[in-house]
Amino acid sequence: MKFTCVHSFALLSIFSRLSIPVASTPVDGDDSCPTDDIDSDSVDGTKATTQTFWAGATIGTVLPAEAIPGRIFYDFDGVTVKDPIKTLGDAGINGIRVETKPGQCLGPTTFPRSGNLLGEELLFELDFGCIDIQVQTAQQAVAEGMRFELTINQGLTIPTAWEGYSYEEMLVAVQNETKRQLQPFLDAKLVPDIVLFENEGSDGFLMTENTTGHVRGNNDGKASAATVDLELCGHIPTGNLASYPQLAGFYKAEVEACTTAISAAGFSTAAVRYGLHSHGQYVQWKESLVHGPQPASQTALTTSQGTVCNFSAVIPAAILAQNASELLTIMGFSAYLDPMTPSDINNASSIAATLTRLNSTLAQLHGYAQAYGTNDAGPFAGQYKLRSFGVEYASVYTAAQIPQQQVHTQAMWALVKRYASFLGMMWYEPWYCYSDWEGGNGSLCRRVAGNGTTGEAPTDTLLTWGKAAVT
Repeated sequence: MKFTCVHSFALLSIFSRLSIPVASTPVDGDDSCPTDDIDSDSVDGTKATTQTFWAGATIGTVLPAEAIPGRIFYDFDGVTVKDPIKTLGDAGINGIRVETKPGQCLGPTTFPRSGNLLGEELLFELDFGCIDIQVQTAQQAVAEGMRFELTINQGLTIPTAWEGYSYEEMLVAVQNETKRQLQPFLDAKLVPDIVLFENEGSDGFLMTENTTGHVRGNNDGKASAATVDLELCGHIPTGNLASYPQLAGFYKAEVEACTTAISAAGFSTAAVRYGLHSHGQYVQWKESLVHGPQPASQTALTTSQGTVCNFSAVIPAAILAQNASELLTIMGFSAYLDPMTPSDINNASSIAATLTRLNSTLAQLHGYAQAYGTNDAGPFAGQYKLRSFGVEYASVYTAAQIPQQQVHTQAMWALVKRYASFLGMMWYEPWYCYSDWEGGNGSLCRRVAGNGTTGEAPTDTLLTWGKAAVT
């Protein structure tokens, strides 16, 4: 398939404002993209393009949408009916993301297709099915030659049955739930390339009591100060970030649960990486707790009475001895660019300004990667031990503004590829046209309706997105 590119002197101007070197200016009529001509020297002198790069997408809503009566997926022409996952693969997408949730049914899924389905879809209230739907999604993507990332969630709320658990008992429960969500993929002979824990779980997980609404570890007025002290020190367990040694213990237990399950299924764990998607909209303060100069899991916590918590009394020694900083090697974040106004959409300075926060995030995370160094051996030899990863990304443009969106997308790729520790970026639900988020303009598709059907066809920005995986 021929990739569509936008040649614009505005793009070169954006690169200049972001201090991105350009080796040559593309000639009008040439099929190459400006990103092909970007000098690939990264910020630390190494070649960012020598490492495996993800130009991917979250596609957990695709199969549920396919089950909607009258829903048709088309190729770029809006006429040729085509499988949506194959369309992604043909456009260059080389990785996908699926997600599972606590207590989610295993399947088989039977979609209740009655009522105002379009209304439910617009409000993200459509029934998205059981874990088997996510497994089928991953199967189809892998069949198209893609890799996949799995996000496993424990959730913020502590199940009522768990509220009386000790820390060690909750640790076992977390491991069991992790295995429960992962096992259906292994049964289908699918091993995730990356496993992330929690979707934008910036404050931790398993910390709000289901029965009282009290957030364990917080002075929210729903528990005494003495009880909060017990929570902070793990005598009453919590996954609150405020008690990071406990939360880190849960992370370690999740990694252990995954590696045990993968090995038991007869697969190698050597190339499976783990990490966090713990930041919404570039907020990186939590990552400093995990991979900063003094990881919080190694620092002391003090109660309101001045007593230092003794975590060795509540966290099993085998878990406490592990270093979460070395187990969690993927530093995930979300990056949703601010919508452009009509007056800014063709302004190189305005476009460059939307990438400033992203550049700052990557610089911060790259500093951690440099501090941890590179792998000496194994499947990722020569690559950074820590990799930053854009788990969710989207920009908002109308159908008439696709050329400008392509320019913006090329500028983003040119920026991120300068960081040799950057692993890739995932567009959030490119096929979710029928959404009320920004009027449905945050996807990579357009609505094609008629004759009682609701159809979807990709925009040319999908080609610009997928082309980034080529380099």
